[in-house]
Amino acid sequence: MTRKGYPVNLIRHPENDRTHDASCCAVRQHRLSSAAMEGRNPMKKKILVVDDNRMILKFLSNLLDAEGHEVKTCEDGLSALSLLTIYQPDIVFVDLIIPKIGGDKLCQIIRTMEHMRQCYLVIISAAVAEMDLDFRKIGVNACIAKGPFGQMGKHVLAAINDSADPAKSISEHEILGIASIDGIPVYARRMTKELLGRNRHLETILESMTEGIVEIFTGRVVYANSTAVKLFGVPLENLLSVRLRELFDEEFQSRIDFLLQPPAGTSTAVGVTRPLELSGRQIVIRSFPVQDEADTIILLIADVTEQRDLEYQLQHVRRMDAIGNLAGGIAHNFNNLLMGIQGNVSILIQEKKMGDPGYDELAGIERCIDSGAKLTRQLLSFAKGGRYSMAMVDINDIVEKSASMFARTRKEIHVVQQLAEDMVMAEVDAAQIELVLMDLYVNAWHAMSRGGTLTVSTATVSLNKTFVKPYHLQPGQYQKIEVADNGAGMDEKTTERIFEPFYTTRPMGEGTGLGLASVFGIIKKHRGIIAVDSQIGRGSTFSIYLPAARILQKPKDEGTLTTGGRGLALARGSGTILVVDDEEYILKADQAMLTELGYDVLLAKGGREALEVFEANRDRIQLLILDLIMPDLSGETVYDRVKASRPDVRVILSSGYSIEGQAESVIKKGCDGFIQKPYNLSQLALKIKETLADDK
Repeated sequence: MTRKGYPVNLIRHPENDRTHDASCCAVRQHRLSSAAMEGRNPMKKKILVVDDNRMILKFLSNLLDAEGHEVKTCEDGLSALSLLTIYQPDIVFVDLIIPKIGGDKLCQIIRTMEHMRQCYLVIISAAVAEMDLDFRKIGVNACIAKGPFGQMGKHVLAAINDSADPAKSISEHEILGIASIDGIPVYARRMTKELLGRNRHLETILESMTEGIVEIFTGRVVYANSTAVKLFGVPLENLLSVRLRELFDEEFQSRIDFLLQPPAGTSTAVGVTRPLELSGRQIVIRSFPVQDEADTIILLIADVTEQRDLEYQLQHVRRMDAIGNLAGGIAHNFNNLLMGIQGNVSILIQEKKMGDPGYDELAGIERCIDSGAKLTRQLLSFAKGGRYSMAMVDINDIVEKSASMFARTRKEIHVVQQLAEDMVMAEVDAAQIELVLMDLYVNAWHAMSRGGTLTVSTATVSLNKTFVKPYHLQPGQYQKIEVADNGAGMDEKTTERIFEPFYTTRPMGEGTGLGLASVFGIIKKHRGIIAVDSQIGRGSTFSIYLPAARILQKPKDEGTLTTGGRGLALARGSGTILVVDDEEYILKADQAMLTELGYDVLLAKGGREALEVFEANRDRIQLLILDLIMPDLSGETVYDRVKASRPDVRVILSSGYSIEGQAESVIKKGCDGFIQKPYNLSQLALKIKETLADDK
């Protein structure tokens, strides 16, 4: 059996082994028979024969030459397409199973060529009986089954005679010479059918893949699965035979050239670190050379657009986390410095009355300290969030009240409310969410300096796993708040940095750049998501997603910093207090304030020294004021060991951080209180009184 199971007559007739003689005899027979066919000879035709079996090409060339026709031959689909760009035959004979673009696809492509519209197209194949093809769909005029040379030649000449009517279309199941195949041995027919079946299985697998599969021969596309066709955005008939580099923008063509010229026998890839762009998508292409076929390469094209978008979102979240940690560290250290100043100022101003020399100056210092503390609270809100009072509320109520208030104060802005008809319930700190909205309103107002429209809307939405994955949240129901303006808008670089602390687009002195940073921190603390979409000249839209009906457990200590007012009687006391901190100036400041309040004071610089001092004075110490973050031994470790030694001793945690994070875990263990630096004399006095008066 010759390649692909044809010509089939050679299987049944061993005497035809000398194929050249057989084909010549057949040609001589057809010279005689054709002269007698209806007493007429067809006009000279330009004919193209496409078949990879050279014996068939030789037979048909001899036959058609003898009839006076002009004949050209090609052994694969790609070379046939190349020839058809410069050659216009009247008739084309195409085998179905040929390399470098199959016969059926070749026919479809030919039918799209303007200069080939009137061409008479004939399928000539040994596999027509086993293939389930709609020949009319691919534009075929006639179909011939390969068989004995004599029979096959007769049908070829008949097809040439019929080509006088190029409008003639093949009727269903009209296959010339099909009857002659009945004599083929059963095993040959079965083998052909099995091979075709296996080919269909492979085709099904390739067509179902999510990656694009492309076969390249001498730089041209000869096969593409449906995924690849979609990625290129070009119809299959226009894609086949095109040079691959021509399908990409010029900036990517050099990388495509590299892909098509890999080192011998090795696979390579482009776009792994810098994806290529194709039809608006980001792709990675891997090439796989075909063994023993140096001119053929298989390409696997992966669409990584969504993956890259997720990676970008994840990188953005990680960057914001890193900035948050940095901001938290700065706020902590800054609060420690303010604590040193506040402690000493509290002692100095305590000894003075309004009108005394130096009183106004000391009061001014306290006001500066208070402003600095507010600044660090904004930083901590971005970094860690604050201690929130969570309750089930209708988001619509918060939005309606805040938007109405803003509309009354900024009459040049037209405020539109589009609230969901049903209640939009979430467990949030209403005051914090209102603060978030007011910051967004003000941000929109600055973007609409000449007036504009601010639209605030609410809705209940369902977020899938893909959407929430970069934020490490759970999919499910979320309450969405959208704040949109039609102001100046922002470019991409500004949008990427809009939530960073101290980043602002306003002129020097008109903003600290902490408003949207604290907004980001508050929403993150609520286990929510905030995103922004903006374009220059088209305004900005901030979208907030808050978990619906989330239940949060409130720690024992609310962590509210009680403020003492000037002129109120200080809560003095007695007893021994151990102050633990790694900063010398804070120890001195606390010592001065506690002495002023009437307490005996012991000092320990660091956690290890604290344990030593505590063991030496364990029976007389009533209270520890314990710093949380220390380099040698953490405040939590000191707390655990002190409580194990004396469970009745009282402990107040002190930190430049907020109560969230590590402080919260100590509070849950039963710690007696928390005070955030910087604190003044009256605040310290009140916190100690509350802690020592609590009978547990």
